[in-house]
Amino acid sequence: MHTPTQPQPGTLPRTVAVAGLGTAGSALARRCAAAGLRTLGIEADPAAASRARHRLAGTGVEVTHDLATVAVADAVIEAVPEHAHTKRAVLKALAEHRATRAPALTTALTLTAAELAHATGTPELGLTAVRFLRADPLTAVEVATAPHTPDQHLSTALALLHHLGLTTHRTPDLPGGIAPALVFAFLNQAAWMHADRYAGRAALDTAVRLGCGWPDGPLRTLDAIGVDTALAVLEGLHRRLGPRFAPPPGLRRMAAAGALGTKAGRGYYKGGEPRTEDDGRGRGPGQGHAHRDGHGYDHDEDGAARKPPHPSPATAVIVGSGTMATGIAEVFLRGGYCTVLLARTPQKAAAATEAVEFALLRTAADGPDPAAALARWTATADRTALTRADVVVEAIAEDLTAKRELFAELGTVCRPGTLLATTTSSLPVRECAAASGRPADVLGLHFFNPAPAMPLVELVRTPATGDSALATARTVLARLGRTPVDCTDRTGFLVNALLFPYLNDALRLLADSTVSPALLDATLKSVGGQPVGPTRLLDTVGTDVALTVTRHLYEASGRRPEFAPAPLLEQLVAHGHLGRKTPGRGVRTYLTTRPGPATAA
Repeated sequence: MHTPTQPQPGTLPRTVAVAGLGTAGSALARRCAAAGLRTLGIEADPAAASRARHRLAGTGVEVTHDLATVAVADAVIEAVPEHAHTKRAVLKALAEHRATRAPALTTALTLTAAELAHATGTPELGLTAVRFLRADPLTAVEVATAPHTPDQHLSTALALLHHLGLTTHRTPDLPGGIAPALVFAFLNQAAWMHADRYAGRAALDTAVRLGCGWPDGPLRTLDAIGVDTALAVLEGLHRRLGPRFAPPPGLRRMAAAGALGTKAGRGYYKGGEPRTEDDGRGRGPGQGHAHRDGHGYDHDEDGAARKPPHPSPATAVIVGSGTMATGIAEVFLRGGYCTVLLARTPQKAAAATEAVEFALLRTAADGPDPAAALARWTATADRTALTRADVVVEAIAEDLTAKRELFAELGTVCRPGTLLATTTSSLPVRECAAASGRPADVLGLHFFNPAPAMPLVELVRTPATGDSALATARTVLARLGRTPVDCTDRTGFLVNALLFPYLNDALRLLADSTVSPALLDATLKSVGGQPVGPTRLLDTVGTDVALTVTRHLYEASGRRPEFAPAPLLEQLVAHGHLGRKTPGRGVRTYLTTRPGPATAA
């Protein structure tokens, strides 16, 4: 089990010099001064130093443009912009003035501590890299050292970081670190999805916030990091790690136009609010300010309905009996619908009833009266139930042939105008629509697991989906208390198109024995701000599901190598390590028991 680094006995520096007073440097300087340390802020350019002096007035930071002042510092932090030549030059200049007893720290993400230490001309004094995503808020960092870094320098650096209230994680000296590299790849893919007009700003941010548990969505996070900073990091990681980090051209245009994010008051958002101009897609629920859609249907900013356009359907049939089908049926039951769960066998129907009864009893104090809810509940294997449905939600196995067969049946037996929805997470909704013979009635409603707890639903419209079906779906989701985001019919929609490449990237890191599952999960939670680490999430989702979705995304990308399933993912499935569904045979157990030199620590 990985635990954060504890400070070793070391001298706490009393004077700290911070070179570079941009977003990260200013935040670190303020933090040092607030912690009672004498703090010297250095900007080599006199004009930049003057601006920083004004910006940091009243914080206790002493701003100067004289590099020679580092001679009195007990520790030196380099925090200049993420450009290789700039960092090398500044670290070399600092090495000419700093005392040999004073450890040097760098905020470099794209360059390793080892290569920067060599660039200083004094590699024997080493270097400590302090890696994080954004400077504010900052609660945890990754710490990596160059070879030959004196133990006393490291212990002093750790003592300083702990004095600043930061949790530290010792990590290998990798370009991008662990959490920053994985999260920046995710952020970059979100930026590309926005640039390709696949989804609007608020749709992407709402989907990731509610679907992945992020406190902020990816575009708000890029604004907080700084568009220029993010661009420099992505360009550096693109050179080092490949095409996952190639930034979209629009990011360069934003930086050139001064739309640098929160610090400039404009970036993906202006003044903290979504932009009001059309982003190329009609705003649906959860995609912007309060508005009225084309059906006279009013929505609040969070997508909640104010006035339904159509009477709400009365009877919902959920087809399937697995975890998702049962969870979705429970959601409809709690939403006041007469709910029918259609299973393949009476035995599966009985098991679903037992699961729903247990869920209702468990939440009886805060939820609906179980007896009253169950009076509206039926679980059956009798397919004539489909003829009485106002809305049908398909939640069977993720098999396109099976789904096509079911939708062909639905198109034949369901009443005209019945809403037909698929909960597929990665297959084309349009294939289900075509099989039904009545594509205007068909759309996607992608619920997330566990359905009763997750508020997000991806609302997927095909080119053939009718306005009436879309309006009915929005009415249904409003009644269920769910927040929809509009998606086009593309593999993975929004959340899975971002989440599964991230998990795939994490498995590539785990293939190297220098990164253990415990370290990976700890840094992604602590430094990366994720609600759960990648290996825990994979165990929950199931590696077989992850492999299926990743293969679909790989094919949809045109077989781009960076989206190919990681060999480790293929191995996990081949050896039957599927996660929670195979107790004792998850990601961590496989990595600790597999033979060979790549066994994880």
